[in-house]
Formats: sequence, C-alpha cells, structure tokens
Amino acid sequence: MKKHSIFGSALLSTALLLGACGDKEEVTDAVDSSQAQKEFGFQAFDLDIDTAEHNDAIDASFDIDVSETEAVYENKLESKKLTGNEAYAELEPIFKDLALTKDMSKEDVIAKVSKAFGAENYTEFELEVEFSDGDNQEFLDKK
Repeated sequence: MKKHSIFGSALLSTALLLGACGDKEEVTDAVDSSQAQKEFGFQAFDLDIDTAEHNDAIDASFDIDVSETEAVYENKLESKKLTGNEAYAELEPIFKDLALTKDMSKEDVIAKVSKAFGAENYTEFELEVEFSDGDNQEFLDKK
C-alpha cells in the first residue's frame, strides 16, 4: 500500500511540474523563421526605453530560436503588457514598418525605433538587434 502512495505522489508531482512549465512568451502564430527574417531583417530584437515619467516605459523583445519563437511587449505609455502570440501580433506590424538594416546609422535606427514605439521623448534608449546574418549591434543613447 505504501508503495502505491509513493508512486502516486511521484506521478502527481511530475504531472503538476510539467503542467507548470508552459512558456507564456512562446509564439505559436508567427511566420516561420526564414520568412520572419526576410520580413523584419533580424532574428532577435531587445528594446528598453525609459522616459521621464516611467522607467522601463517600453520593453519589447522578440527572438527566433531554432526550436521556438518568443515575444514580450510592455508599453507603460499605452498600458500594454503582452506575451507570446498577443505580443507578436502587436510587434509584427511595427517590425515590418521599421525595415531595419545593419547598414543604417545609429541616429537613424534610434529615430525610427523611438518613433515607431511612440517614445521620441525618451531619457534612455537601449536596443540590441541580431540581424539575419548573425551580426549583433547595440544602439544606446541618453538625453
């Protein structure tokens, strides 16, 4: 009898643990990796913008990995806090309009991105982009 209760407890614990492991940031409705890289020009995007009114006013991240795509979008200026498919749905049209390239100047990238996210009056801007060819670039500015 004791053997069955230990086995049952272990089975229940495993089921609960696996059920809690769902990744809320995972995107299941995204285009495939190669299509997203063609449309956006990058495979990873990590943006943090502070404004006078809010630290972390905008936090947007998108990452295409071999096995999954993840997205997070928080915009305190618009009271949005989204993850996964909802975040991707908000970010996709912004990314398409940005049309970032690795040859753009720092000033152009910062101007385009801050305008696209409605945060031209930022106090601190930090963006890290991994372009489709694997080139990583970081764009920083403080006002």
